[in-house]
Amino acid sequence: MIERKHRRYGNLVFDRDAIVRAALCAYFEGIFSNGPPRRLSFPACNDARWTGDLRRGAFYNSGGDADYNVVAWTEAGVVGLAYQLGFGPIEWLDLPVSAVTGGPDDVRGALPGLPTELEPALVLAAGMLEKGENHGERQAGVGFWLHDDRVAGTLFEDPADAGASQLAMWGLLRGGRLLPTLALSRHPDNMAALAEAARRDAPIHALMDAVVDRRLRGPTELTPEELAMLVPGSGRLLGAERMLQKAGITWPGSPEIPPEEPPTWPQLNPFTGEIIEGPRPTK
Repeated sequence: MIERKHRRYGNLVFDRDAIVRAALCAYFEGIFSNGPPRRLSFPACNDARWTGDLRRGAFYNSGGDADYNVVAWTEAGVVGLAYQLGFGPIEWLDLPVSAVTGGPDDVRGALPGLPTELEPALVLAAGMLEKGENHGERQAGVGFWLHDDRVAGTLFEDPADAGASQLAMWGLLRGGRLLPTLALSRHPDNMAALAEAARRDAPIHALMDAVVDRRLRGPTELTPEELAMLVPGSGRLLGAERMLQKAGITWPGSPEIPPEEPPTWPQLNPFTGEIIEGPRPTK
């Protein structure tokens, strides 16, 4: 656990295992945040993506707009990167268009002094970043890295936000969970709304905490009681099942999930001139 003072966000505390736990909990929140039914008033994550496992993996976290952040971890530590609209590596990190690779080097400028041991974490994180529409650059403008007893990165330079507020939340974990960025506000109305939401959402948070703690000890399955709270009524949410399974959490009675159908896209058959459905083209 490393503590470092930030002039805008106060004392930030970074811990590799705490970040992984919070990422798993935020991923859980993201799966059930949009509903219906909407399970949490102020989820820390709306658009959630997960890859890997608790030893080596990455988590993509978006509040539902163009801004997002990614944390990736290995046994050696953590790499965090964030993108805020208008603050990509070309605009903010002075990456020349001619130097764009579409890979980790596009955002290396956000992580000065990155230890060699964290290169695999950077690769994991970069793989989760969006690409710019015009040049294909990986999109992030600010970052931090955590290794042994050191934490550094452009997060602590902070001449402008550029996504720093998103990354600061990983140093402001509370109760093992990631807080929404609204928690940075000191406005009385916002503070009151968050306090009321915490009271109202306490049962769901307790459920998610229990599942996450079980998962940290090994693969786990939701209980029927937990499922009834998350998904009132009968039926299956196949998308939620698939997302949970990626993180080692399965659905009661359905450990085998049908394979996901590959997305299709309307295409022109060059021989007949007909519009047909084919594999969706990649960028």
